[in-house]
Amino acid sequence: MALQLLIALLVTAAFAVLAYALGMISRSGALGGLLAGTAIYASLGPQGFVILALFVVGGSILTRFGYRRKQSTGTAQDQGGRRGARNAIANCAVAVSCALLAAATGLDHFTIAFVASIGAAFADTSESEIGQLFSRSPRMITTLRKVQPGTDGAISLPGTIAGLAAACLTATLALTLGLLESPQTALLVSIAAFLGTIGDSLIGAHFPRVGNEATNVLCTLVAAVIAPILT
Repeated sequence: MALQLLIALLVTAAFAVLAYALGMISRSGALGGLLAGTAIYASLGPQGFVILALFVVGGSILTRFGYRRKQSTGTAQDQGGRRGARNAIANCAVAVSCALLAAATGLDHFTIAFVASIGAAFADTSESEIGQLFSRSPRMITTLRKVQPGTDGAISLPGTIAGLAAACLTATLALTLGLLESPQTALLVSIAAFLGTIGDSLIGAHFPRVGNEATNVLCTLVAAVIAPILT
């Protein structure tokens, strides 16, 4: 156990340093990611860490894609696209909890919930970044009226497609790595992850003052709860 924890710490530290050097995360994000990554690696091994890395790397690429255009519309991530500790906690708190519970109980349900929560976080980021970039007329999820890009609760066709793709990619990778047992389970986990983003949009539409971090937590929580039920 001690050796596994040491390896987890070293691998995660190296990844955090590299992510910071490449401008993916801020210093606080590196610290938050170190804690989350170490817990996930120690609990679910390198397979769990690879799922987390997919979200971090994929989310960063999408955040920086078309960054200047996003800046012109006021929808770009601040700090040059670097994600901070608050973002890491909001997107990974549920995943870390699921990973720890999976290690403590040995139940597959928590591993499934872990994959779904990361899938939801990745899907939500994909929807936001792609939707803000390619959709000129996003619509409010509750009324379908046109709103400005970046509005809480707004959805778009490009963003929705990107979110579905991210959810499916996460589940497919988890299946390949052996975290999910069958293609059917992967499909259901993908659906759960996508439903988490629907929950995120509905919460944003009804309670815009809740804040992005809180809705991110709820997004991943919805996915983590639904996935074991579906499977």
